[in-house]
Amino acid sequence: MCNEDSVRCDYVPGCGYKIWQDAKEFCFTTDAVFLGNFPHVVHNAKVLELGCGTGAISMLLESRGAAEVTAVDVNPKITTLLRKSVTDNSLEAKFKIIDGDICNYKDFLVHESMDLVAANPPYRNSGNQRQIGTAACHEVTATLEDFFKAAAYAVKYRGRFALVQLPERFAESMQLAFKYGLQPKKLQWVHSKIDKPAWIFLMEMQKGGSYGMDVLPPLIMYNEDGSYTEQVKRFYE
Repeated sequence: MCNEDSVRCDYVPGCGYKIWQDAKEFCFTTDAVFLGNFPHVVHNAKVLELGCGTGAISMLLESRGAAEVTAVDVNPKITTLLRKSVTDNSLEAKFKIIDGDICNYKDFLVHESMDLVAANPPYRNSGNQRQIGTAACHEVTATLEDFFKAAAYAVKYRGRFALVQLPERFAESMQLAFKYGLQPKKLQWVHSKIDKPAWIFLMEMQKGGSYGMDVLPPLIMYNEDGSYTEQVKRFYE
């Protein structure tokens, strides 16, 4: 059961959908907003989010034109809240929510059935674990490679896989992309401020794609005075 005193109803920036979250589990952050707006969404796209959490990315992708959205997470507390969010936004006809471990992806995913797969995998594979959202931030239930395996299995030939990760795992992500036949096609580094190192990157890969990757201008989050940049404001309008 969810912790009633920590559950709250928020809104997904950019699309205005209601989203139920439990502060004692995990709440979406700006990286989810950036990823939800990053990949190309083809007309009537079938979209899959691996490790969906609260479902912010899934709802952003639906708002951008996805016709069918499948959201998978291993945490039943979170998927219970996502089902409530879907109902409150009258999205039942478009959403399928699966309680599943992505390590067992073949049990519930159809091979090469998705136009787009998105994932915000756990960032850390070592170091001190945070007390809240441990599985969402650390590789407790699945590794980064597990996400690549599941994505490569589910996405169609010429379909796309988009993810957000830490710069320290960029080389690992590139190696896994090549291992599973996912050609990097679009990359963007995200910085807190223009004079700060990147803190995450966004990457879109294509299954069976040809060589050639577009590196977008860096996404800068804050101006010198601490206000959001115009780049970021457009995600929150």
